Amino acid sequence: MNAAELMTTPGALANNNLLLWLLMLVSLLCVVLAVLLMRLQRLNRQCRAQHELREQDRQRLTESHQLLRHLIDHLPQLIAAKDQQGVYIECNQSYLNFLGLSRDAVVGKRTRDVFTSNDIHRSMEEQDEQVRLSKSSHSQSRWLAGADNELRLISTQKLPLVDSADRLWGVLSISEDTTAENQMRQIDKHRNRVLEQLAQGAPLLDIFNELVTFTEELYPGLLCSILLLDDRSQTLQLGAAPSLPDFYNKVVHGIRIGEGVGSCGTAAFTGRPVLVSDIQNHPYWRGFEELTAKAGLAACWSLPIKNRQGKVLGTFAIYYTEPADPTPDQMELMMVNAHLAAIAIEAAKMDEQLSQLSQAVEHSASFVVIADSEQRMDYVNHSLMEATGYRSDQLKGQPINMLAADDEDPELQESIRQTVQQGEIWHGERRFKGLDGQGFWVMSSVAPIRNADNEVTHLVCVSEDITALKQEQERMARLAFYDPLTGLANRRLFKDRLDVALKQAQRQQQSLALIYLDLDRFKAVNDEHGHEVGDELLKEVALRLQQTLRESDVIARIGGDEFNIILPDVTDSDAAEQVADKVLQAVVEPFVTGDIELKVSASIGLTLYPDDGVDAKQLIKNADVAMYRSKAQGRNCRLRYTA
Repeated sequence: MNAAELMTTPGALANNNLLLWLLMLVSLLCVVLAVLLMRLQRLNRQCRAQHELREQDRQRLTESHQLLRHLIDHLPQLIAAKDQQGVYIECNQSYLNFLGLSRDAVVGKRTRDVFTSNDIHRSMEEQDEQVRLSKSSHSQSRWLAGADNELRLISTQKLPLVDSADRLWGVLSISEDTTAENQMRQIDKHRNRVLEQLAQGAPLLDIFNELVTFTEELYPGLLCSILLLDDRSQTLQLGAAPSLPDFYNKVVHGIRIGEGVGSCGTAAFTGRPVLVSDIQNHPYWRGFEELTAKAGLAACWSLPIKNRQGKVLGTFAIYYTEPADPTPDQMELMMVNAHLAAIAIEAAKMDEQLSQLSQAVEHSASFVVIADSEQRMDYVNHSLMEATGYRSDQLKGQPINMLAADDEDPELQESIRQTVQQGEIWHGERRFKGLDGQGFWVMSSVAPIRNADNEVTHLVCVSEDITALKQEQERMARLAFYDPLTGLANRRLFKDRLDVALKQAQRQQQSLALIYLDLDRFKAVNDEHGHEVGDELLKEVALRLQQTLRESDVIARIGGDEFNIILPDVTDSDAAEQVADKVLQAVVEPFVTGDIELKVSASIGLTLYPDDGVDAKQLIKNADVAMYRSKAQGRNCRLRYTA
């Protein structure tokens, strides 16, 4: 059988078909495998791409986290976060620096592990609990000791941490060191208190004690000294140093100033601040080591007390029991105290000078002019020429009024002429002018000189330059006659203005109204919110009164929460009552300071001249009676006085 026959046999055909099917199956499997391989490769590429994207996202997240960490760590605020169980989960570097701890010593710990004081960590945990329960912010200030064991006033705001579904998961605290701001507020109050003492004419020693006591209370551990410079002996005299040992003060009292004579002797001699941080090793204190060691003094910072002309009046010094440099806040307070001490010393000297001038001005003079009966100058002394810039030949033969300032009131000159013609001595202040046209104030006495026939032959004008005195009087008058808190007239100025207004009303036969206003329950405001809020309320009341009343009306704060108002030239009682009602309405408007809203009321007493009284004492008394009747009636109302 040949091959062709073999292949055409039934058995051969069956085998061929089987082989063909096998080939087809293998081909199909190859195609499937190829497709699967392509899909696997594509899937692999997709996986690698997704992995790269995830890696890029992780890298960006890491970089963002590092950036956020860098930003938060460089913020001055103390920032920390805790979970719901009160465990620290994060904090910034400022927080760690304040505590003096590492991140590992804080993160993962509780408040009681970080703050050892039971009172402090209980208070913090209670504050955290309030935030968690209310899911709202909470603020609080407390004194805390940091890594340097120095107490600092820390103001903290705590905020709830919630997720996108508003579920609470922790508490965030943001704290700030407000010690400096608090001290500045205290210093401002201290300055105002001293200025008020000056306005009330307090003794110099009382002012010194206030400066020393406030400083020592604000900075426990500091000891203060005020020394006065005696011009004649160039020695330092003890002004006030109640906390320094007596044996130390006895040595310092009367010590002669000079370069290298301690901190105060050097400051008074050079007129510059002297800050010695280590007494035992400073050349200025050589020879005083045993004395200061016995007194327990290790550092001394001294500032010269100067007047406005730069003349040294004394020194204000602070001692410390450890070697140290003053902080910026302490330096600021020292400068404030030195300035206030200068004002007090100058005021005391001014009072003394005024007392002497009142007795000696008629018998001694800086400027002397002798004029003939025609009031032409015959003689001028050297002091007058030096003050005015004129030569003697430029003044002799000229009218005496040549020295008068250009804006001098002609009525004043006529008053001087008539007084002298009547044989009397004229005393008063006037303004002279120099060769350059500049005016200056003088205190003058113009007296007639008579001959044997009682005829006026000459005039003697004795004057002294009081320009500086006038400027000081204006400044002191501001302190003496105005309330330092509100800027309104004080009790003293009010009485003066009331007397003037009554005289004018009597002359012109006009009516006058007096309002006595007292805030209701003002003490409760101070007790609940503090005197700072109370002071802000008083200033706002003063502003509202000024906005409500006329410029011609006189508004005065006579003490505490009491205000008096003079309404000159009122037409009748109805007009006065309408003004009183407007005043009451202005006062009762809600008052807002910070996050505090206050609603206050007032009781007003009203009295009229001449219906209710004809003198100041009677009007004030009747207004006071009406005001208390207003309070008795239920407060927040206005009553007219009735007998």
